[in-house]
Amino acid sequence: MTQLGLTIYAACVDFMLRAAALAGATYRDANAFMFFVLWPAVTIALLAVVAWQAVVLRRLRRRRV
Repeated sequence: MTQLGLTIYAACVDFMLRAAALAGATYRDANAFMFFVLWPAVTIALLAVVAWQAVVLRRLRRRRV
């Protein structure tokens, strides 16, 4: 199990290094962008989707009753 975790970690680091090289940035910059910009943006977007689905479900339940 430890080997699987190390393999996944190495793949993620390799991805970040390649993404940073493509963007002309350092690994540190790409990592900061991911954790301070991308991750919060995705989290907010997913929360918005959940809220929208709750509204749609509420409307569907009202139509049935």
